[in-house]
Order: sequence, then C-alpha cells, then structure tokens
Amino acid sequence: MSRLFFNPFTGQFFKIIARRRKARKAPTGPRVEEMRTQAREQLPPRLAQLAARYGFSYNRVVIKNNISNWGSCSSKKNINLNLRLVTLPQELQDYVMLHELCHLRHLNHGPEFHALLDTLCADCFPNKNARTLAGQLRAYKLV
Repeated sequence: MSRLFFNPFTGQFFKIIARRRKARKAPTGPRVEEMRTQAREQLPPRLAQLAARYGFSYNRVVIKNNISNWGSCSSKKNINLNLRLVTLPQELQDYVMLHELCHLRHLNHGPEFHALLDTLCADCFPNKNARTLAGQLRAYKLV
C-alpha cells in the first residue's frame, strides 16, 4: 500500500510505502485435531477441579486454536484455553488455568490480581511462585 504526498517546501511529490505483515494463522491438520480432542478431554475437568478447590465459578470453557495466548477470560466469565496447553507440563497447565480463574475476580493485571495469583500458586505449587512459573511458560512457543 502506498500513498502520494506533496511537500510544499520542496515542491516535490513523495511516496510512503507501508507494508503489511502477513497474518499468521494457526496450523491445522491431523496433529492439531488430536491435540484438540485431548484438550477437550483433559482441560475442562481440570479447570473445574481448580475452580471448585479455590471457590471460583465461570460460565463456560472453550478450547481454541490460538497463536497469541495460552488462555483468556472474558467479562462474561467465559474462559478460553489454548489446545496447545496439553503439550505443556501439568504444573504449567495448572498455572495458566489459575491465571485465568484469577481474572474472574480481577479483569486486569493489577496488584490485587497478582496478590491473588501468588496466594493460589503458593498453595498449589509449594516450591514455586507465580513469577517462576510465568518465566518457565515463556520458554514455550505457541506455534
């Protein structure tokens, strides 16, 4: 995409060229469908266990094929989980789910959110804290 502009000081026209990045798309195929099936079987029951253990309630859980996040939580109390969570170690899966459950009470990443997440992580993972788990999660690539 380019546009033509006029510079009144020089009396010349010039062009600005903007290049769009290609939109990344999540891969599909038989391996992804296997992960989707595995995720639908494993993730919702585990999320329900964690929610019950810590007193959270949510409306529904959706398994998605995202390329930009491991999970999300909407203001309508719906939780979305990435199907690639099944490729992570169990403690990182639980960390992502706890993170999203904390968003049911705090829809931001403010101090109250982090205090709640730290409390839950201290109970769920006695030898690790939320910051350590977040650092471990960053080592894994989504796509």
